[in-house]
Amino acid sequence: MWLSKPKPEQKPPFFVWSDAEHSVGVGTFDEEHQRLTLLMARVHEALQADHDRVEARKLMEQLVVETRAHFRREEGAMAAAEYPDLPAHAAEHAALMDRAEELLRQFRNGGVSALVFPSFLRDWLVPHMQAYDRKYAASMRRQGLR
Repeated sequence: MWLSKPKPEQKPPFFVWSDAEHSVGVGTFDEEHQRLTLLMARVHEALQADHDRVEARKLMEQLVVETRAHFRREEGAMAAAEYPDLPAHAAEHAALMDRAEELLRQFRNGGVSALVFPSFLRDWLVPHMQAYDRKYAASMRRQGLR
């Protein structure tokens, strides 16, 4: 009699994009947000499934670079649209970048689990998109940005 091995338990994905839940209504920035969340999930996977700290570090560094570039583009579009809450929004971005860079530094030095990084981003990014980014969409659409 052959005994079959039980199938390994499938864990739910770390993050799943949903237009209804995560879209801000500006296609360019929705695409960038999707890219950032994909990188965030890849960091998590590199650590959780593959146990590959080297790959996770590379992805974390890439995520920090791409997030910084995304914020510059987003803030530039807000300035062009004369979005009145740009200063507060930019301050939110700066706070995220400070924290992300600090977590990356701690990870490089072995002072923090790398799983803290994607969890922090997920817990920050989703509410930020829903509460802050959706507010700028109307201003940008009036300027023709879709």
